Amino acid sequence: MRIILLVLGLAFCLPNIINAQNNVAKIDINKLIEEYPGKDEYVKDIEELSDGLQTKLDDMYNKLKATINKYESEAELQSEETNIERAKEINREREKISEQQKLAIEQLEKFESNLNRKMSVNVHKVVLYIAEKQNLDFVIDSSHGYNIIEEDCKDIFNDVKQELIKYIQTQ
Repeated sequence: MRIILLVLGLAFCLPNIINAQNNVAKIDINKLIEEYPGKDEYVKDIEELSDGLQTKLDDMYNKLKATINKYESEAELQSEETNIERAKEINREREKISEQQKLAIEQLEKFESNLNRKMSVNVHKVVLYIAEKQNLDFVIDSSHGYNIIEEDCKDIFNDVKQELIKYIQTQ
């Protein structure tokens, strides 16, 4: 009886297993992100933001440096109370610069994170579109080398990349 059930089970499941292999594809998502169309523009945007923030920080630092030099040259001519107030002012300015640095880092990280999220969402949409268009049941990310499918598994990298270019141009 067990053998009959096993044979019947294999008879019903085997065609589905064979069919599933025909509807599986792989794609190297990491490579696709590296070759993402328009990624150069994103990198340029990040660099421009970074440069702008750095310029602002440099201006603040140079202004502080000029103030310190001025206060040091006038220190002997000023009262002790004035020098104490000036030292407090310099410390407040240093704290402002430090806070600006933290805010700049946060702003850059947020900007980069948003760009990465946008790229990931676009890649995901296009992979789903190609999978549906090619009647695929599964698409496996082969970027980590853990591909459980044989080497001759259909690779949809080029199809997705071409469609991604079209998708980005329509945005």
